[in-house]
Amino acid sequence: KKKKNRVKALERRVSELMGFSHLIALSGQTYSRKIDYEIVSTMAGVAHSAHKMCTDIRLLASFQELEEPFESTQVGSSAMAYKRNPMRSERVCSLARYVGGFAQPIGETHSIQWMERSLDDSAIRRMILPETFLGIDAILDISHNIIDGITVWPKVIDRVLFCFFLKKKNYNKINLNQ
Repeated sequence: KKKKNRVKALERRVSELMGFSHLIALSGQTYSRKIDYEIVSTMAGVAHSAHKMCTDIRLLASFQELEEPFESTQVGSSAMAYKRNPMRSERVCSLARYVGGFAQPIGETHSIQWMERSLDDSAIRRMILPETFLGIDAILDISHNIIDGITVWPKVIDRVLFCFFLKKKNYNKINLNQ
């Protein structure tokens, strides 16, 4: 019993030093691939949220209500250098679709494990897990750059809202019974 307590104490200490908040209580040759699925699904959720934010930014930029940062050496489109496309938001949306697609194959990997004794998943894991983290890192880095340097044009927003409510007000005055 004394030896068992020493092993448990060592396990707790190593876990603490490694920054682990909890341990896998029982694991065989491989740990449950559901852990991979939970991690990748969480990352996919972050990617989808970033995609939504950047899609909204792209839409608002098309109405010129806001604008992404534009560096002094940056040019717009390769065909039309004067254009100020929301290229960072476009990049985030592209990366988000890429990262978001990883949840399905990782979920399939979890579901086909043979009593946690098979290592046939190693190739897909070696590709997807690092790509997920690299993709999320890029998404967050680009998103931070967008948010840090975004320009909002309140007068344009005021004009859009004014036109919207003016149309709505006039629409409500229409008598549909005539």
